[in-house]
Amino acid sequence: MSYKITFFTFLFFFALVNFSAQEKVNIDDVESRYVYLLKYQIDSLDKSSSNEEYFILERGKEKSQFMGVTSYNRDSLAGGANRFAFGLDPKSLPKTNFTFRVIKNFEKNNISYYDYIIKDNFIYEEKPDFNWKITDETKEIENLKCQAALVTYAGRDYKAWFTNEIPVSDGPYKFYGLPGLIVEIEDSKKQYTFELVSYKTFSEKPKMWISRKRVKGKTVKKSEFYKAFKNFHENFVSEIAKGGFSFDSGTERQIKDRIKKKNNPIELAP
Repeated sequence: MSYKITFFTFLFFFALVNFSAQEKVNIDDVESRYVYLLKYQIDSLDKSSSNEEYFILERGKEKSQFMGVTSYNRDSLAGGANRFAFGLDPKSLPKTNFTFRVIKNFEKNNISYYDYIIKDNFIYEEKPDFNWKITDETKEIENLKCQAALVTYAGRDYKAWFTNEIPVSDGPYKFYGLPGLIVEIEDSKKQYTFELVSYKTFSEKPKMWISRKRVKGKTVKKSEFYKAFKNFHENFVSEIAKGGFSFDSGTERQIKDRIKKKNNPIELAP
């Protein structure tokens, strides 16, 4: 049986696919938390297609975790958090283009990347070779003395500003390995910019957690994940049709147009 759905019905359904009861798995204690603002360009051919989203970096003794605030809130609610305590309602949460978790393991010196495609959860591990070139250039950002460093990663050239005043060798997304916290990092095309907006330390350390649903995801190679992700984008309508859904012509056209404009991922050459 095939179910024909409209564009807005599809968006609602797609949001609910991964919003189900999820057990939490504690992975560390949060010693400090950093909030970053990401400014990014969705369509590489359209500079006006800019957007913003907030992210959280949680730092523990053995691990750190980086994730979008909206994605984190969705997982919190699905994990049984009291929506009234957080002032959150699933229907009121903004849309997000970033559903991943990046967990850095300091002892193993590796990164675990968690994400899902439709309803399937995936995990891959990576040891990025961040060959940082620290320069003599300095500047002050929000009363923090910062120094510049350059790096190339996944098809983009970046300039980062780190500070020794926060002696934490970490930063947004997968970036780490400098003598202090990354306060700001931007690619050379100015299409992805992370900026630190606030930070705090904890005397009573909350738990750092990830949903068991994510932990039980399929472990694949990084190349396999991005192959599946590319296939999903290029064959989106046919992939959804496998689940018994079909679209009217207007809805199908809207979806294809939106996907076509989402052509500027943070990793150009994963």
